[in-house]
Amino acid sequence: MSEVIGGESFQLMNLKDQEVEKRIIDEMGQGISVFYDRRWEVTSLLTYWLGKNVELFEGKRGLVLGAGVGAETLLLGRWAGELFLNDLSPVALELCVEQLEQNAIRAAGVIGGRYEEEDLPEVDFTVGSFLVYDDETLASMREYLETGMNENGGVILMNENLPAFQRLCGEVSYQTIFEKDGAKCVLFGGGDDDSSARPD
Repeated sequence: MSEVIGGESFQLMNLKDQEVEKRIIDEMGQGISVFYDRRWEVTSLLTYWLGKNVELFEGKRGLVLGAGVGAETLLLGRWAGELFLNDLSPVALELCVEQLEQNAIRAAGVIGGRYEEEDLPEVDFTVGSFLVYDDETLASMREYLETGMNENGGVILMNENLPAFQRLCGEVSYQTIFEKDGAKCVLFGGGDDDSSARPD
């Protein structure tokens, strides 16, 4: 199905397709706790902002944490020079790559597993959508930010303003990019205090 994301047209995978649903359900049955089987409103807000700021990512090396089958990967994949994908779920990454390929976009690399534990590539920017929602995901992002990985252009994180996310923002220095509809997009790291939130 065709959909406009960030002002551009893409073919989105039908997550209600029987074969796709079966792959998702089979993986969840193996005990992998993932939430990529729906479209998140916060991701729509993020892709709108990304679409208005594509010059920040054009030609650069990027990483999407917790990519799922995310719409943000399409927009970033079309504009970035190289885009690496991370997710805890192997099936999510397979579906994400398939969706990118449907749109003639190729991922530079796929990294499965917990992002705070993986050997990740050096990139110019990192993006995540709705990654902090409970104590476990708060600990993961806290650990990731403590490694200093966010100094490579920073981490742009779009999240619902849940208590775990509020605690993270109370612990770590950040810049607010925008707030809307109970969600907040922030930049962690990135080196300077430039409120334009431009990845280097």
